Amino acid sequence: MTPVVQLDAVSREFAGTAAVRELDLTVRRGEFTALLGPSGCGKTTTLRMIAGFLEPTAGRILLEGEDATRLPPERRNIGMVFQSYALFPHLTVEKNVAFGLRMRGIADGELRTRTGEALELVGLSHLAGRKPKQLSGGQQQRIALARAIAVRPSVLLLDEPLSNLDARLRIQMRQELARIQKETGITAILVTHDQEEALELADNMVILDQGTVAQQGAPREVFGTPANRFVAEFLGYENFVELPDGRTVTIRPEHVEVFTPESPESPESPTLPGGTTVDAVLTAVRFRGTDCVVTAVSQGRTVLATSGDFELRTGRQVRLHLPAAHTIDLPRTKQEQPTS
Repeated sequence: MTPVVQLDAVSREFAGTAAVRELDLTVRRGEFTALLGPSGCGKTTTLRMIAGFLEPTAGRILLEGEDATRLPPERRNIGMVFQSYALFPHLTVEKNVAFGLRMRGIADGELRTRTGEALELVGLSHLAGRKPKQLSGGQQQRIALARAIAVRPSVLLLDEPLSNLDARLRIQMRQELARIQKETGITAILVTHDQEEALELADNMVILDQGTVAQQGAPREVFGTPANRFVAEFLGYENFVELPDGRTVTIRPEHVEVFTPESPESPESPTLPGGTTVDAVLTAVRFRGTDCVVTAVSQGRTVLATSGDFELRTGRQVRLHLPAAHTIDLPRTKQEQPTS
């Protein structure tokens, strides 16, 4: 099946500085793809090139199998939801949603039908006569989404659409986005710096670093097996431990087991799964209700862990067990490679 969006070695420079470097990307029909990474990684530049607002310095962009590299935005069958919503304040909700259809010359009868369907899909038919200033932030975002969907685009582009909402509304809108995408089967590309947002919404996660793909795959796969330290740190891994055999591994704090001399089991107990044990000293213990977050230092490296032992105190000698099932080997960077 022909991909809906395909980027073939796409690059983009600004004043001689590369923002995107030979980027390859394939987005299949009905797939929800998330482009994420820190500021300056190239995710918004990539989305703007797909939309046609920027031309690549090199490479090709194919939409529905056709070369669209030099095609202007109005000739690409794309819907876009902006971070700022970009609603027309002087138009009613209904006319905002109908705007793209009118610009495409859709006949009045069809225009009214598709506008009504889009408003019903986002649950705002009852607000069709209001102006944007009479709506909440979440309602405005749903109107922007309805406008983009009404034109029945080949691909829906979402440029950090939830970043202006408060935490509670963001969660609600994530659920709304997921429902609408599944109901319509629309192909979508989301740009975000929010890992939780991408993990919840995406079928395919693409993590960018300095304009190139650091890792891509299903969210569970990427989160469970980060390809390198950059990806691990971006996804919130905080522990990077050098083992006696020279390997560097990462492990999430909730998987590190903390043992004291008074613990009923020892790290060497045959009932525990295999792994690595290191000696450490606790430098901080923070109570958070159901457990404690502890900071320990082992061979000069800081390790975070969680524990249900509320008797732990700063300065205690402990042993940290890193179960093999939860440790992830990280490849060495070029700087860490041994020299011959």
